[in-house]
Amino acid sequence: MYSLCDTIERYIMRLIESSPDQVVTIQRGKLASEFDCAPSQINYVLATRFSVFRGFIVESRRGGSGYVRIRKIPIDRIEPIVAYLEEYERQLKESDVEDLLSWLERENFITHREGQLMKAAMIKALEKVDDLGIPPGAERNQLRSRILKEMLLQILSWGK
Repeated sequence: MYSLCDTIERYIMRLIESSPDQVVTIQRGKLASEFDCAPSQINYVLATRFSVFRGFIVESRRGGSGYVRIRKIPIDRIEPIVAYLEEYERQLKESDVEDLLSWLERENFITHREGQLMKAAMIKALEKVDDLGIPPGAERNQLRSRILKEMLLQILSWGK
């Protein structure tokens, strides 16, 4: 049995996949009416299922004529993710890394083995941070972001 969030996600994914440019523009209120839910439920799905780390850029404009535009990031355009890592490096959580590596694997940008190596390297580096007594939080997230960014830049330099 699918949850409402799963159903909304699948619906939006079908819209994106059927769009030639893999961009879809929706109205939050109309979508909420279609699924008989609150607009906040749509916001939740957008925030958790369509993040930059899952391969999407979401633009939102509120108000009566507001819209939500969801754009699938082309896998050959990893630069927006690197820029995002630089801008929000103190907020990168472990789950964001998991989402990003899963997306890169699904899109064949990295192999499963490369993804596992990247995870292992980050875990090992963060264990060293534990040894230094740095508590979980912004500093750890910043380190995680910097390691991931450098790994992605290295992969980009290989010409993938």
